[in-house]
Parts: sequence; C-alpha cells; structure tokens
Amino acid sequence: MNWQQLTALLWLRWRLMANQWRRAGTLNAVLMTIAAVGVVVLAVPLFIASIAAGVYLAPKAQPAQLMYVWDGVVIGFVFFWLIGLITELQRTEPLSLMKFLHLPVSVNGAFLINYISSFARISLILFFPVMLGLTLALIYARGAMLLFTAPLVAAFLLMITALTYQFQGWLASLMSNPRRRRTVVVVATGVFILITQVPNLMNYFGFWGIQNRAKLSKIRVEEYANLELARAAGEFGPEEQVRRQKELSQKYEESVRQADRETAQRAERTALLLNQSLPIGWLPLGVMSAAEGRPFPALLGCLGMTLIGSASLWRAYRTTVGLYQGEFSRGKSRKKPAVAVAPTPAVVRKPGELSLLERQIPGVSEPVAVIALGTLRSLLRSPEAKMMLLTLVIMSLIFGGLLFQIPARSSVWLRPLTAIGAMFVVLFGILQMMSNLFGFDRDGFRVFVLSAASRRDILLGKNLAFAPITLGTALIALVVVQIASPMRFDHLLAILPLYLSMYLMFCMLANLISIYAPMHIALGSLKPANPKLKTVVLQLVLFMFLFPLTQGPVLLPLGIEALLTHLGWPERLPVFLVLSLAECAVVVWLYRAVLDWQGDLLQEREQRILETVTGRAL
Repeated sequence: MNWQQLTALLWLRWRLMANQWRRAGTLNAVLMTIAAVGVVVLAVPLFIASIAAGVYLAPKAQPAQLMYVWDGVVIGFVFFWLIGLITELQRTEPLSLMKFLHLPVSVNGAFLINYISSFARISLILFFPVMLGLTLALIYARGAMLLFTAPLVAAFLLMITALTYQFQGWLASLMSNPRRRRTVVVVATGVFILITQVPNLMNYFGFWGIQNRAKLSKIRVEEYANLELARAAGEFGPEEQVRRQKELSQKYEESVRQADRETAQRAERTALLLNQSLPIGWLPLGVMSAAEGRPFPALLGCLGMTLIGSASLWRAYRTTVGLYQGEFSRGKSRKKPAVAVAPTPAVVRKPGELSLLERQIPGVSEPVAVIALGTLRSLLRSPEAKMMLLTLVIMSLIFGGLLFQIPARSSVWLRPLTAIGAMFVVLFGILQMMSNLFGFDRDGFRVFVLSAASRRDILLGKNLAFAPITLGTALIALVVVQIASPMRFDHLLAILPLYLSMYLMFCMLANLISIYAPMHIALGSLKPANPKLKTVVLQLVLFMFLFPLTQGPVLLPLGIEALLTHLGWPERLPVFLVLSLAECAVVVWLYRAVLDWQGDLLQEREQRILETVTGRAL
C-alpha cells in the first residue's frame, strides 16, 4: 500500500463517518462536528495541565503515591473505554474487506487501516495526552530512571486496543447466532453494571474506613454525654470537666489517626496486590518500581503487556485473513448424514386449558387483552427486557444492601420515603423501554396501524403489559424495605395505592414521550439506531420537566400527615392511608381521561411513528 492509497482510504473512512452523522439530521451533523473538534482541541490543555501538575507534584511524591496517580488514570481510561465497547459490542469493520477484493490493496493494509480506525474513541483522545504529559513530567522531575514510563504507556495502549479488537471480532462470530447474541448482550451489560458498582460495594463493606469513623464518632458522643451527666451529678467540678474533655478529644483524634493509618496500609496492600495480579495494573506498578530505582519490574511489565498485545493482534489478524480467504464461509469437514429421529409428539393441552394469548383480563375489552398479553409475551422473550430486568435486579441488590445500614430507630416518616424511593428506582429502570413503547415493536408496529383496535386500547394494552413487571418488582422492593426498616401497618397499606398512582402517572408521561419522540431501536439491543439530536433533546426535556410534575403529588399524603402530626393531631390517625386511597381514585380517573386524548394524538402521529420505528426515516 503506497501513500496515495493510504490517504484515499483515510479520506473514505472520514466520509463514511460524516455521512453517518448527516443521516441523523443536519443539526446533528453540525453538533457532532463541533463536538469532535472540541474533543481534539481539549486534548491540548489536558496535555499542558498534566505536564504542569506532574512537574509540580512529582518531586514531592512518594513512589506509592505515583502508583495511585497512575491507577486513577488507568481506571478512568478503562472505564470510559468499556463504555465505548458496550455501545458497540460487535465489531464491524469500518472498511469492509469484501470491498477490497477488487482493489490493489493487501490484507495487511486493510487490517492496519481498520485497526487504526478503532483508535478513534473519545477516551483515547482525552486520556492519551494526559498519559503523555505525565510521562514527560516524570522524566523531567525524577530523572532518567523514569524513561521506562514511555514504553510502559505504549505497551499498555497496545494491549488494550489489541485485546479490544480481538474481543470484538470474537463477539462478532458469537453473535452470528441470534440466541447467543442475546445472551452475550445481556451478560456484557450485567458485567458492566456490576463493575460500575464496585466503589459502592467497597463502601458498603467498609473498605474506605468510613464505618470506623462513624463508630468512633458515636463512641465520642456517648462519652461526652456520660461526662455531662457525671458533671450534673456533682462528681467533679468545671475544671475537671474541661480536663477530661481535652483528654477525650485527644483520645478521639489519636484513634482517628490510627484508623486512617490502618485504612491507608490496607489500601496500599490491596492496590499492590491488584496491580501485580491484573495486567492493566502493570503500568502503575512499573512506574512505582522505576521511581524506587528498580528497573526490572518495569521491564517485565512492559514485556508482558507487549506480548499480550502482540498475541491478541496476531490472533485478530489471523481471523481477518481467514475471513478474507473464506474459511468461515465453507465447511471444514463433510457433513455427516442426518440420523433419523423419532418424531416428537405434539404437546396436547388439557381440556379447558388456555394459552397466555387466549386468556382474558377482567375489566378490559378483548383487543386490550390481546395487545397486553402479546406485548407481555414479547417482553418475556426479548433480550431488551432481559437487560432491563437484569439492571433492576442488580440495582435492587445494591440499594437493598444499603437499606440495612439505616438505623432501626429511624424516623417514622423516613421509612415510607424509603419505600417511595424504591419505586423511583424501579421506574428509572424501565424508563428506557416505556418511554419508547413503539420503538421496540419495529416492523411489528404496522400491525397496530392496520388493526381496527382504537388507539386508546393500544396505549392501554401497552401500559398493562408493563404492569406485572413494574409493580411486581416494586412489591419485592417493598418487602425488602419492610424487612430492613419496618413501617407502621397503616403506612405499609398506604404504599400500595401510592405505587399504583405512581405507575399510572408514569404511564401518562411515557405515552406522551413515545408519541412525540419515538426512536428506531437496533435489533437485540437498547441502543437507538442513528438517533436524531432533536428527538433525544425532546425526550430529555419532556422527562426533566414533566417527571417532577407527575411524581411530585404522590408525596402530598405523607407530607400532609406529617404536618398534621406536627400541629398536634393524634399520630395514629391513618391520614396517609386515607389520602393515598383518595389520590389513587383521582389518578385513575385522570388516567382514563388523558388516555382518550393520547389515543387521538397517537392516531394523528402514527404515520410519523411508523416511518421512525421501522427505520424508513433513517
């Protein structure tokens, strides 16, 4: 590949990216171009700032502190790199190899172009100047021994990019099977959510020493209270009280310093162990060893990361060559003759037994029941719903564990607020799917357009389909809250109609967003396909302005009971329960009225929604 061919292919890669931005709208293309230029321009001040900070702080820093700094840089880079990886799990070659079959371009050149194109990520553009600036600052401030930092950074970036490129290629082969693709997407999303919650889990198990500080503060308050009681009983005078208070203060400060030292030592041991065990930690470990005057750990780390990166890159190259030569499209061995299998007898249902789609929902018409049950069946089978449920389960486990840290003697008003907060967590978990009700139907939305069912029934059926998932998860969360922080019985009963009110208000908002700002969703994921900027902005504006307005009134019953109790009313009066029931009745009436208006609105905009969710508007 000569220079002219290389520049032509790079220009083609840029045009493909620009055309992708333009397909999402002119405004989106302009803003994305401004954002891309802004990110590149931001790299310059980041580079200068990292050099200045390194020159100022490096001479005073201990080797372990340098390791912590590089740990922070590596963790931040890997975190944002993983975000980009999750958004594009399956590697798609920027320039398809099949297009090169008729061009005088070698496989090596095509592979190199596609590999270099994978560098075009915001995380690399922002973090590489920081790494480069810190490297130059360390070399300037700490001497020639820190020259090992430069090859360490290069080996680290080679390892990360090569592993990512190989991993995406491996996922591409796995995702050729639709069922396996769904499993991969769900598992990868769940693993990423767990990784992002590691700091919360460390805080929950007391890794940062916050719990020790809280215990020391509690002991200090109790000792001061006992001292005050003894002084009031006349056991000693004011001067003795002042002396003992000073002793307690000195004892507390010494205990805090000792706890901080133990926490710092534990953190250093843990960080050292993780850096030795994980390849991404070999860069910070090598910097620390170089600062201590020990070059061999830095050399070993550089060699290890280079070998990992080279092996991954070679494996990815062999996969590309195999694809280029058609190894994955032809069978490797002759297929064995099919073995006759006895026919499986058809499943015979018992007399009177109905399938899910044949059942009726009391109180609603047959079209509503069919739409609700059909949508529910689709949700139970779709990978998007699995990801949504997995997110809810993980968030419930994490926040449920935090609930057990609430003191048993917490305020009687705090406990219902905790239950209401659990419902908010559930609503945020289903927000992405419910605010785009028709986007996940994709081509199936044509059935609704051609059906004789009223548009009001379509919206009602959609809302009913999400009710078992939402309210069922909310009830499980309520049980956990009640176990962790028991509420009064009347408060517990009041939460049930309150949950129904919150869900119906949320349905009204979700219906409105789905009608005005639909999005086409890529098959098997929650990622919008080429979303238009104005649609995204409209969704955000509607949610940020209307969500507080729709969910704020649910706090009124509890607030009114707290106010009446403060004014002297008997505390045991079930004001919260009575007002929650009354509010639920009002919300049900309002939902029925708004649903008629939203049905007419859906009928007016259904053609635009059809063009969007089926991908015809892309």
